[in-house]
Amino acid sequence: MLDLVLPDDPRYSLSRNQFIGTRDEVLPQAVARCATPDDVLEALDLAADRDWPFAIRGGGHSNAGYSSSTGLVIDLSPASAVTVSGREVTVGAGLRTGQLAELLSPLELLVPAGSCPSVGLIGAALGGGFGSHGRTHGLTCDHLVSAKVVLASGKVVTASAESEPDLFWALRGAGGGNFGVVTSATFSAVTSTRRTHFRFSWDLSASLVHAWQEWAPFAPNTTSAELILLSPDYAEDPPQMLLIGAGDPTALLTQLPKPNLAEVRHLSAAEAALLHATPYSAAAHDPSSIPLIHSRPGMSTAKTAFFTQPLPSSAIDALLAHFVAARVPGEMREVAFTPWGGAYRSTVDTAFPHRNPSFLVKHTVLVGPNGAARRGHEALAWLTASWKTLEGTGAYPNFPDPSLPDWLTAYYGPNVPRLREVKAAYDPGNLFQFGQSIR
Repeated sequence: MLDLVLPDDPRYSLSRNQFIGTRDEVLPQAVARCATPDDVLEALDLAADRDWPFAIRGGGHSNAGYSSSTGLVIDLSPASAVTVSGREVTVGAGLRTGQLAELLSPLELLVPAGSCPSVGLIGAALGGGFGSHGRTHGLTCDHLVSAKVVLASGKVVTASAESEPDLFWALRGAGGGNFGVVTSATFSAVTSTRRTHFRFSWDLSASLVHAWQEWAPFAPNTTSAELILLSPDYAEDPPQMLLIGAGDPTALLTQLPKPNLAEVRHLSAAEAALLHATPYSAAAHDPSSIPLIHSRPGMSTAKTAFFTQPLPSSAIDALLAHFVAARVPGEMREVAFTPWGGAYRSTVDTAFPHRNPSFLVKHTVLVGPNGAARRGHEALAWLTASWKTLEGTGAYPNFPDPSLPDWLTAYYGPNVPRLREVKAAYDPGNLFQFGQSIR
């Protein structure tokens, strides 16, 4: 029997909540806690019978609020089982990346994914999935072996390279909420490696960005170094530079270009001391790795773009100046540079189109629970202005941006026509829809 949480249920407040506090204002008619495909089918029937809109929720991290609804929320968090067979790992749609990292750590295995432990693994894969291990092992979606999907027709199918290959192609990079409800999936795992975190003083910011963009996207595939500009939520704390990498800790510094090597080495020994070299699972749970404003922010939103050429000095200067301008208490800013190249350029046939850029830049603003209503407009203005200091192309679909004018092309590029064909074949009535769904 379907576990349905109604507004008079004591569990309702927690069941309807998502990662981002500003979405708490959305009050669903009910939350259906689904552990199996049959539960999902029953929930879809209920939504149809009541003429309710619905949303599918895995980890609940949609910045745009696409995993919430005023009708029915199909909550997949109960579907969190894990089965390991050799180097294949089967997980439920409610499993979080941090949970899997912890479970696989004793086996010295990992499924390449991002660093936020509370993000749903399957949701990450359906939109691509990048992180510290991506240059070595590729996107999370590249490791998707098969997925169990509840379709609009009521059928439950297993999509893989051999079965439902068009659907399988679409799920890997464009599958979030578009073609059906993925209730479980099997991934190929790889041998676990260590991640290392360095902290640098802000006075190195310009030289480090310049050095990073000339080196990190072209480093050997075994090396990955994400560069993060971080403005803490306490406005009097100085902004920081973090280098987060996978591989040999010392190599991440010694491979920096010669003009900056002495300066970086000096600061790594004195001010920018090595924080720690941790196993992937521990880093996923260590709040000192990337200081976050709150475990559950009142507001969190991001804008992304890809780049094929190094940024000119004028753009870097404008970005850094805007980053530190008019800081206020309770607001955390972040600009993250993620190197592409390496295994991201895989020739695996997936719907994820952004294979050839040199790097991705993500601008993020987070506001604390008590300041979201008061500071939301100003925070969004800062975010948009920060994004406009750089002129990139495309956008990463797992950070949905409702303000993008041509979001379909930005997310999926040349794959849009084929994705529309898959949509017409598997969901001709457009049952699965949200603000930026394929149609």
